[in-house]
Amino acid sequence: MEQIAKDERISSIESKLNSLIQRLSNLERRLSVLERSAGTKSLPPPPTPAQPSKISHNYLNRAISKARRDYERKYR
Repeated sequence: MEQIAKDERISSIESKLNSLIQRLSNLERRLSVLERSAGTKSLPPPPTPAQPSKISHNYLNRAISKARRDYERKYR
């Protein structure tokens, strides 16, 4: 009786192992397809650091100009 339980347990483990082997094979195949397709597509260029600084300079220039105009209006 004990031997039958061990055999059933071994059979169950073998079945799970076979299922995992098939899933692993499928995942490896899908990964290789993704890697090949990623190599053919061109990625957009990363943003250059000059763009954010230009935006912040524009904002600062507007803020300074507005402050200057407000100051001149108030004290003229």
